[in-house]
Amino acid sequence: MTSDVLEKRYRMLLRAYPAGYRRERADELIDTLIGDEPTTRRRPSAREAASLVRGGLRVYGGSTAARPTAVLFWQGLHLGALAVLALGVLIGLDDLVEAFQYGGLADPLTVLRNQGVHEFVLTAALVALVAGRVRTAAVLAVTAAVVPSLISPYLFFNGLPQWWAPVVAAPLIVVGLRRPADVPPAPRANAALVTAGILALHLIPAGGLRMVDAGPRIVAAALVIAGVGAFLWVATADQRLLIAVVPTLLLGTLHQLDNAGLTGELLRRPDALPSLVVAVLMAVVAIVSTRQRQRTRA
Repeated sequence: MTSDVLEKRYRMLLRAYPAGYRRERADELIDTLIGDEPTTRRRPSAREAASLVRGGLRVYGGSTAARPTAVLFWQGLHLGALAVLALGVLIGLDDLVEAFQYGGLADPLTVLRNQGVHEFVLTAALVALVAGRVRTAAVLAVTAAVVPSLISPYLFFNGLPQWWAPVVAAPLIVVGLRRPADVPPAPRANAALVTAGILALHLIPAGGLRMVDAGPRIVAAALVIAGVGAFLWVATADQRLLIAVVPTLLLGTLHQLDNAGLTGELLRRPDALPSLVVAVLMAVVAIVSTRQRQRTRA
């Protein structure tokens, strides 16, 4: 009976793996984990649980694919386009709500012209990409970068991050159209989780590090360390995230370059140039190391 309970809990952890992998390897993994000897254990150890979750992340990242480097690169580009569009939509929605809260209700048509049209087209591009309509998403991303600016130059003149979102995403989507036939698209549910994780990374209240009071700064520092640590724990297993996060960090850098230039303020911001450079280097290291492992395995 104890072994049955233990097996059930192992199988719950194996849900971290893709369904196809579970069908082929689940029984083999269970036999290895439980072993032949009788046991009184009722649950996996914390170390085993962490290892199984990371193993699932590695499989999602393409570690067992015939061409892991190709999966890492092409799916990473796709996830990056998704994440940067989602971040643009999130920032735009926040600014839109704020505009209505602070005087926009007196002139709603101006708010909708300045920000609403862009938000609508950008959201449509995101929905199309999630639905797998890549060509439609490419057209809508280009449209979001051009047409709303012709209707109102508000976002363009202020260089706001949501304006940069389709500018960054459009080339990624267009390049993604050339994805090799033997590289599968990123699973939709997995892509949604990756995007949510990247958005969560950007929601860490890092601005609190610049506060004067020690208490809020300590709390902000703890949240930053915990958030970045959690992200890196996942991203070092599913290394597609190291590629996908780069375009989202580029938004903050472009916005600050447009408004502040290469100043001390730019370098103090955690979402600006320093973190972008680190992210690019980590993405390059991920691709190079995956390629080396592929050659070794071959």
